Amino acid sequence: MTDGVVRPAKPRGPSPLRRVAFWTGAFAVFYGLALCVLTDSLFLLAIPGLIGLAALGSTGALLALYAPVRGRVPYATDGTNAQGAVEYHRSVLGKRYGILVLLCLAAAASVPVTKSDYVIPLAPMAILVLFLGTRFWFEQSRSVRLAARVADVYGFEFRAPVEKLNIRASGKRSLRLGRPDEGSPKMSAHQPLGKLWPENIEAGVWFAGDDVFGGVALVPGSGELMIAQPLHWDELAGERSRAGAERTQKAQRAGLDRRRV
Repeated sequence: MTDGVVRPAKPRGPSPLRRVAFWTGAFAVFYGLALCVLTDSLFLLAIPGLIGLAALGSTGALLALYAPVRGRVPYATDGTNAQGAVEYHRSVLGKRYGILVLLCLAAAASVPVTKSDYVIPLAPMAILVLFLGTRFWFEQSRSVRLAARVADVYGFEFRAPVEKLNIRASGKRSLRLGRPDEGSPKMSAHQPLGKLWPENIEAGVWFAGDDVFGGVALVPGSGELMIAQPLHWDELAGERSRAGAERTQKAQRAGLDRRRV
C-alpha cells in the first residue's frame, strides 16, 4: 500500500563529488604514467598509462552517451505520445554526440596548437574515444529508429508485471513482460539511453509489438524506451511461421521480422 505521496528516488551509487574525485584522480595517474614516453629510462611505464587513458576515455564516453535522462521528460509516458518519446531520444543523442565530437576534436587539436610534448598523449586518446563513441552512438540511433518503426505500426498496451531476469555486461537486459502463465516469453532488451534498470519498471510498461516478434516498451514516469525481442529467438520460429499473414506483414513493416536485439 502507498499513501499517494511521490517520494524522490534514493540516489544510486557514489555521490557526484566522489565520482568527480575518482575520475580526476584516475586521469591524473594514467596521464602521468603516459608522459613517461618522453623519457629514455621510464618509457615502459607509458604503456600502462596509455592503456589506462584509453580505458578511461572509452568508459567515460560510454557512460556519457548512455546516461539516463534526469528530471521530467517533455512528453506523456502513458503510451499516447510515442512520437514525442522518439524525437526526444533523438534530440538527446544528437546533443550528447555533438559534445563528444567537440571535446575529442579539441583534445586532438591541442597538440599542434600548443606545440607541447606534454599534451601528446591526448591525441591518440581522443581518436580512440571518438571511434568508440561513434560506435556506441550508431547502436543507440539504430534502436531509436527501430522504436519509431514499431510505434508507427503497433499501438501501446499496458503490460504488468515486468520480471527482471538479468543484465549483461554489454548492457542488454533479459526480462519478461507479464506472467509466465500468460504465455509471455523471455525477452532480450536494449535501451538507447540508460545502462541500469529503469526506476519502478517492475510495476509495468507500455508495450507496442507482438510477443513472438518483439516490440518497444515505454517506461511510465521516466519515459525510457526499450527495444525487446524474444530471448530465445530460434525456439519461437514455429510460432512466427504460424502467426498468419497479417501479423507477419505488420512485423515486417515494423522491422521485427528478424532478430535485432
